[in-house]
Amino acid sequence: MSAPPEFLVSEKAQMEETLRLLEALLSKDTWTRYETIAMGTLLQNVYMGIENILRFLLQEKGMAIVKTASWHKEMLQQGQRAGLIEEAEWDVFKELLLFRHLHMHGYGHSLKDSRLRELALPTPLVCRCFLNRLIPTIFADFRKTGLLTLRDDRFLLC
Repeated sequence: MSAPPEFLVSEKAQMEETLRLLEALLSKDTWTRYETIAMGTLLQNVYMGIENILRFLLQEKGMAIVKTASWHKEMLQQGQRAGLIEEAEWDVFKELLLFRHLHMHGYGHSLKDSRLRELALPTPLVCRCFLNRLIPTIFADFRKTGLLTLRDDRFLLC
């Protein structure tokens, strides 16, 4: 393990805050145009957090990530083959990846509320399952290597 535990703590905290904001928007019956644009950005941010953690885990397993035209999709597939992404997560993550591409190369004002709600509804639960399943394993591995001491266990509470 090469990256410090702080990276994972920070990434998880950023994702949790993003998921809270996403849930707050989901709780509203209707959105303003700006809230629709914000939901698009939150969904993209969630996907980028997943990708950051996945890239870290794959690299720690010694798996190369080659930056091709389709490297984002290939990395998700690699994560699934490595057992890092479960079947239910795969479906949601794949849809978020497709949306990320649209969001990066499109215009926020053209986003549709109904499609965003459809994408957003399963996202908090699936992402938290992904994080809660993988993050404790990562910290256990750090502890075995001596890179995480008992004093550093406070990171697990974040």
